[in-house]
Amino acid sequence: MKNLFYHLLPLVCFAIVNLATIDKGYAQNLERFQNEVDAIVERYAQYSKIRGDDTFTTSTNSDQILALFTGSSSVRLWASLSGDFPELTILNTGFGGSTYAELFHYRQELIGQYTPDMVIIYEGDNDVTGSDTVDEIFTKAQELYSYLAQELPETKVYILAAKPSPLRWNLKPLYDSLNSHFADYAEDNEQFTYIDIWNPMLGENGKPMPSIFLSDSLHMNEAGYIIWKQTIAPFLQVSN
Repeated sequence: MKNLFYHLLPLVCFAIVNLATIDKGYAQNLERFQNEVDAIVERYAQYSKIRGDDTFTTSTNSDQILALFTGSSSVRLWASLSGDFPELTILNTGFGGSTYAELFHYRQELIGQYTPDMVIIYEGDNDVTGSDTVDEIFTKAQELYSYLAQELPETKVYILAAKPSPLRWNLKPLYDSLNSHFADYAEDNEQFTYIDIWNPMLGENGKPMPSIFLSDSLHMNEAGYIIWKQTIAPFLQVSN
């Protein structure tokens, strides 16, 4: 028995070290876009609420509603965002090809510190391509939603459906399931509103319109963002 113990001990030690490495790697992975997040925080420093005080810098003294768009690259690449909603003061804190876990990780830096009047979230698109199940993805989404409900109870939150794209059309059943979770959550929580951007992006054949995407068949061109603007504007009660 003693010999068996000594034979197994190296394997046990290896397993412990390996698990620690996996955990460490996961933690580091959440910060893979750290430089980009730092740049966003610097860009919008004038809009940040001063910690421990209720005053803001003079740049935030505006009658306009402060609307914060955040999430993954479909938000990050929305170059015309401020011009599309001139009635609002827009912050675009979209970053990388992010996931819900990463947005939750940076929840204070990219959302909370600005105390926006409204938050528009686009996440889930990249999550579906990973190893998590839809239920696991939605559990991570709920962590962010719970934070917003607790820390920003007066902020209106809009959850955008994960969009269809030619590149990921084979994952449609997963997207359908995730979007159903989003819609059901918003239905049960008054602070949250679900915005269906999925169906407006489909053509007459029921598939994503190729003409509204870039050559990668994933990210949108100007025509795609026009659809987003026209779909989202009525919910924000601004002109489209």
